[in-house]
Amino acid sequence: MSVSTSCIKLCLLATLVSSSFLCHAANSELSQALSTSQARLHSLSQSGGQLPQSQISLSSSSWLNGLPSISLSHLGSLDNGNSYEQELSLNLPIKSPALHSSDKQIKQLTQGIQAQQVALQGLYLSGLLRQSLWEHRLAAVKLAKLNRKSQLLDKLHSQQKQLTDAGELPIAHILLLERELVDIALERVDLNQQQAEALALYQQLTGQDQIPQDITETARPLSASSQPNDILAQHPLWQLLSLQKQQQLLIIQSQQAGDKDPWTVSLTAKNTADNQVDDQQLGIAVSVPLTLGSALSQTELSQWQQANTEHTLNLDRTYIELKTQLKKLEQQQQNLLDQQTLLTQALHLSRTITEELAKVKDQNQVSYEVWLRRYMDALDTESRLALNQVAQQQLHSQQLQALGISL
Repeated sequence: MSVSTSCIKLCLLATLVSSSFLCHAANSELSQALSTSQARLHSLSQSGGQLPQSQISLSSSSWLNGLPSISLSHLGSLDNGNSYEQELSLNLPIKSPALHSSDKQIKQLTQGIQAQQVALQGLYLSGLLRQSLWEHRLAAVKLAKLNRKSQLLDKLHSQQKQLTDAGELPIAHILLLERELVDIALERVDLNQQQAEALALYQQLTGQDQIPQDITETARPLSASSQPNDILAQHPLWQLLSLQKQQQLLIIQSQQAGDKDPWTVSLTAKNTADNQVDDQQLGIAVSVPLTLGSALSQTELSQWQQANTEHTLNLDRTYIELKTQLKKLEQQQQNLLDQQTLLTQALHLSRTITEELAKVKDQNQVSYEVWLRRYMDALDTESRLALNQVAQQQLHSQQLQALGISL
């Protein structure tokens, strides 16, 4: 086993051991970032003119299916001016037992829908936070590798310049090194911009200027279930669409059964008087709708059928999109693992080639440009291997995001 391969395995082992101690703190820090972004979004929505939920006063009656009404009548005789009839009724539209049960189920579904909407908002913010964190991390790793590459080239440049000044090497060697340093400077400018944009997004979301140090989520399992269908069924978007479809079905079933038609209870006071009698009466009347057939019109039925078809299509489309995205990420994971194996071999070969070329270079058997290019390839391969390891950690976060798991 080569020294380089041993070093890589030791680094991976050290990362695995340290992550077991830091995963709880990291998850807590990331969760805090999500909570901060949610509070910040809530504050911005209020400052933008939206009323908070606590100030929106909406409620439904637990026993009335509408507003009470009062009816007052006075009937006088056309033949006898002293004969008349007066009636006062208080009409109460009472909810039927079936409507009580339906309202209770609708309330539970509405609470579930609201919970999934909150979860979906958290998932959306988690996606933005993960994007900013990993773009910043990738740029930081690339910059670190560029700086190391630049330091090695600067050191080599100093050595070559001394030999060139002494007339032992042609000036072309120095020019080749300077050209490589310019390319590094150009790449550094792009990476600095990428890092600044990622930090700006994180600042906009959380209001914080410092990126968390440990952002890995590899300690979090993708799911406790081994069935892909069960995993996708827990996604907030899938849950939201499913609950909305159930709610619409429950509403139309309640309308079809005539549950919305109230039981009308009337409390009546009646006074009948003429020349001989002055009669006062109190009574109660109950009006109960008969549930014979369907209470739906064809228009209402057609509208529900169209809405139900759209809900079904949305569910199917969402499932296919989520499953496709998850499958794509699984393939990317396997590709990264394959690349890691190949990059490890490539790094070993590049270093060996560079060492062998250095021996014959000193004997003028190979050009300096060829040796320098091999040396740059070895450094680039080392950088790609480090980026591959970071990309695997990023991919795990992307899989959590695709499964609907927030920070």
